[in-house]
Amino acid sequence: MPARGAEYQRPPVALFTDSVGTGCGGATSATGPFYCPPDATIYIDTAFFGDLRTRFGSSGGPLAEMYVVAHEWGHHIQNLDGTLAASQDGQTGAGSNAVRVELQADCFAGAWAGAASDTRDTGGVPFLKPITLAQIQDALSAASAIGDDRIQESMQGQVNPEAWTHGSSEQRQRWFQTGFDDGAGSCDTFAPADAVL
Repeated sequence: MPARGAEYQRPPVALFTDSVGTGCGGATSATGPFYCPPDATIYIDTAFFGDLRTRFGSSGGPLAEMYVVAHEWGHHIQNLDGTLAASQDGQTGAGSNAVRVELQADCFAGAWAGAASDTRDTGGVPFLKPITLAQIQDALSAASAIGDDRIQESMQGQVNPEAWTHGSSEQRQRWFQTGFDDGAGSCDTFAPADAVL
């Protein structure tokens, strides 16, 4: 966080089922996991991880679930360093700030996964055992499953990039992999469009 010009503060994490009241207003399970900037809290709908497999077609697995949580944690980092506030322009579409924010959170999730096996707690124990190729594939499967193009195709029968808010399946996978391979310093999704999208 100091490298990003901010001081780290740990966010609360709230688990919910059905519905929850937040600093952003009420939310239901239809929302899925999300981050609420006004109360700086990560909200996790506990049924979403089952939906990730059954509704969205992800292979599932522990790293896929951790990817979802780490993605929301990425939004917390963006909130702390001012990226969320600076990028709010109400636009949607493949090159919009909305998509760039989401892809950066995917990249931060990948960076966390890449560093978690090497980062140790105060007792010297790594946060994660070394991540296997199969686990990386599970996380990439989750990223693909919740791409705007894949969701639009399954729900509407067509893809409309002008309505995207999170990015395509390919973009989400690519930015997770970029973070995993190259760390958080590689997560500049606000670079010129041809370098990002």
